[in-house]
Amino acid sequence: MIFQIFTALLSTKPTRKMLLYIKQTRWANALPIAMVKEWKQKDFIYQNNTFNLIGHNCLQQFPIIAKKWKFSNALIITDPVLTKTGLVKQVTDQLQKLKIQYAIFEGVLPNPTIKIVQEITNFYLASKCDALISIGGGSAHDAMKAACLLLSNDCQEVRKYQGLNVTKHAPVMPIIAINTTAGTGSGTTNVAVITDEQSHTKMTLVDKNIQPHVIIDDSNLMVGLPPKPSTWVGVDTLVHALEAYLSPVQNVIVQTYAKRTLQLVLQYLPIIYKEPSNIEAREKLAYAEFMAGSAFNCASLGFVHSLSHAVSGTFNTPHGLANALILPYVLDYEINNEIVITKLCELSEFLNISRNMPTSIEKAKIFLSYLVNFLRKLDIPTKLTDVQPTITKQQLKSMNKKAMRDFCGISNPVQFSRSEVLHIYQNIIEGKFENIKYEENS
Repeated sequence: MIFQIFTALLSTKPTRKMLLYIKQTRWANALPIAMVKEWKQKDFIYQNNTFNLIGHNCLQQFPIIAKKWKFSNALIITDPVLTKTGLVKQVTDQLQKLKIQYAIFEGVLPNPTIKIVQEITNFYLASKCDALISIGGGSAHDAMKAACLLLSNDCQEVRKYQGLNVTKHAPVMPIIAINTTAGTGSGTTNVAVITDEQSHTKMTLVDKNIQPHVIIDDSNLMVGLPPKPSTWVGVDTLVHALEAYLSPVQNVIVQTYAKRTLQLVLQYLPIIYKEPSNIEAREKLAYAEFMAGSAFNCASLGFVHSLSHAVSGTFNTPHGLANALILPYVLDYEINNEIVITKLCELSEFLNISRNMPTSIEKAKIFLSYLVNFLRKLDIPTKLTDVQPTITKQQLKSMNKKAMRDFCGISNPVQFSRSEVLHIYQNIIEGKFENIKYEENS
């Protein structure tokens, strides 16, 4: 009930501003509401995985994990494509060497649903497993983390765990996330996003009990990902870093991770787009994903994700693609805000792209122009109708409502009204910028 009331308050601009003020002051500690206090506290906790393996061929160190987290029968959560490509076999070969039994659930789809989470839960119980291993990107990891909540907390319905730290019990099994992409950051975070297939809404579960015990970022597992999906998840990493950097509740750790992430993505993602098998570029993006995930796990995200979640929930658009499409339009709309100008000016100077511009606003705008050019060189669609040709008035109205209620937007540096969000959506549909002049090769 508290979460429903909380999200309802997000529907208007004044209440969003009030909630952000509460978050940044002592008022949150004074309110007798546990969820609000934990929401405040989250900004001051740097929560990271217990164990991280990052680097080319680091999967070969899997015996260290098996020894540290003793288990005898693992449930592998993945999708049919990764099973066919042989990536899952690289993991099962390791398990066989260690004489660890396993079962494989390969029914994960993009934007995993409540139904898929329940199927994983039932499969785990029927197979009498004692460990969860997800292989893939954010969809596999989010589905695993949500199933972990059910298995560790009396198998109740996923919808009951919306909100912040709702569960009482820590995982009863080791949870291990093995990345085959470098973008979502899901393995690094205590967040899972699950689609409610009834309402076509993306639910956000934020819980300290779902952060994986182990993540494995082996670039050898990523070289087979085709150029377009590689690009989408790579831009997802960029969005994570940028929104964390712009967040009003970020800190020095977030700033450091976000800046370095942006450097790596801007330098190496174009290489991956042209050379998907480039090991060095893949490994650099693996590090970038880890840093970006760590950054937004502390500072949260912003309205790019709020609008993106609504688009993906409505049209089943891949999350990274939706983020990449929406990012420049949100920044364009808020570019005249003093906080945004300052932050983008800092990034422009840090990345050495400001070209000795005399004013902060010019430096901020040249950063945004540079970003748009970067996305176009990666062949990111320029407007929503390129991805979804038909958008009804009812769908637009529904997306607007969902975006306003999305939890991510509260940590955006600028708070929007419902009419402003609708206006941004219309710009995205039309491919229209208002405050920047896009220049080729800028």
